[in-house]
Amino acid sequence: MDRLKLFAVILLTAVAIWAIVQTELAPTIKFIASIAILAFAGEIIARIAELHSDWGLILLRTQKGIDIAKELAKREKFWNLFADFGLALAYGILAFFIIKRSVKQRIGIIFSALITITFLLLFVSPTILPFLSYTLGMPIGGGRAAHLTADPIMSLVVLAMVYLGGFAAFITMSLLMYAFIVVSAVFSTVVMGTTAISETAPGLTLILPGINIPLFEGLLALIIILLVHEGSHAVLSVIGKIPILSSGVAFFGIIPIGAFVEPDEKRLATKSNEVQKRVVVAGSAANLVTSIFFFLLLFAFLSLSTPFKEHGWYVMGGMDNGTIIYAINGIPVENLSENYTAPNATINLTTNHGMVERTMNATGGFGISYLPMDYAPFTQYENPILSFIFKTLVLAFALNFIIGVVNLLPLPFFDGMRLLELSVNNKRFTDFVMYLILAAFLSNLLPWFFK
Repeated sequence: MDRLKLFAVILLTAVAIWAIVQTELAPTIKFIASIAILAFAGEIIARIAELHSDWGLILLRTQKGIDIAKELAKREKFWNLFADFGLALAYGILAFFIIKRSVKQRIGIIFSALITITFLLLFVSPTILPFLSYTLGMPIGGGRAAHLTADPIMSLVVLAMVYLGGFAAFITMSLLMYAFIVVSAVFSTVVMGTTAISETAPGLTLILPGINIPLFEGLLALIIILLVHEGSHAVLSVIGKIPILSSGVAFFGIIPIGAFVEPDEKRLATKSNEVQKRVVVAGSAANLVTSIFFFLLLFAFLSLSTPFKEHGWYVMGGMDNGTIIYAINGIPVENLSENYTAPNATINLTTNHGMVERTMNATGGFGISYLPMDYAPFTQYENPILSFIFKTLVLAFALNFIIGVVNLLPLPFFDGMRLLELSVNNKRFTDFVMYLILAAFLSNLLPWFFK
């Protein structure tokens, strides 16, 4: 009976949030309403399941995660090598001075990490923005943000920086550079009366299933991310002979907001720096490697599902955002002849928003820019199962990369802060870096307050 009640609460909560998302309310109202529903649902679920809840936040503890971590930890050499590889991803060539192995082993690990960094930078990272922006409609990028690394010289500088200092240097410098752009735009707007800040995209955004990413696909992707991240921490904790006090998943209402592993922090602090670094870096390393796995899986899926894709033109400008043109004057766009229009003629466009009438200009154009939906980020499927798989794969590869990199920032409660403290034995310096990055982090959020 309790299981039936739980299922009913979960289903009703999901439906309620979905209904709110479909309304024309302002995003802020949608967010507040969804938070209220989730908090209420969390309290009801906690009462039914006899769990402790704080304003809808539920910690679901389980021994199962610890048992799995102990089983995986039997391959100790592999996991220690993986963690050192993670340090090389985090700190690039500088990891040579951090990893405690023979010179030959360190060179091999760093060389492997540089190959992985190159793949992530050249193939994975550049595709994240288009996929999230066009496939999922997330309001990220654009404006002045899009031109940050357009300069070839700047691109080479970024590449050299990542090789030298890894993804920790990459995300730190990116945050600082964009913070400078945002602060300059705020100064220009407030002092000089320009519109610079309204043309500047926020550097950071919250990831909220059902609000700015699809609800169910988002939840599944977040579960994957959390299990990979926290599971890796757990395995390296077991190998380091650090007791795990508890493990489980944290829920806010029906949404998993974090998997957690609770190692004995006092015991962890007594271990060598080498052991502590391996435990700390394992989560980000696992996310970055998982990002590559889902990236390859996504493109394999796109290749195999080609016969089931929708055909059309994805409009980039000149019509409402997200418009897809399927046919012109009843002829599917993929079957149009080369001279399908005439100057000043009136044409009928079949779109995902219905029929639209458009008048050609004197040169035979009709004032839009578009890309064919064969281009991967614009892929769509009529089949809901294929669409679900596609969006889940997009989120799994993109968010694993984002979370893996952002977690390397030297900020409170981020793994990057612990890594910095373990690598640099100078509290004044680490505190200075922390406050500087915290200021840059908050600066990246400023454009939201000028929208």
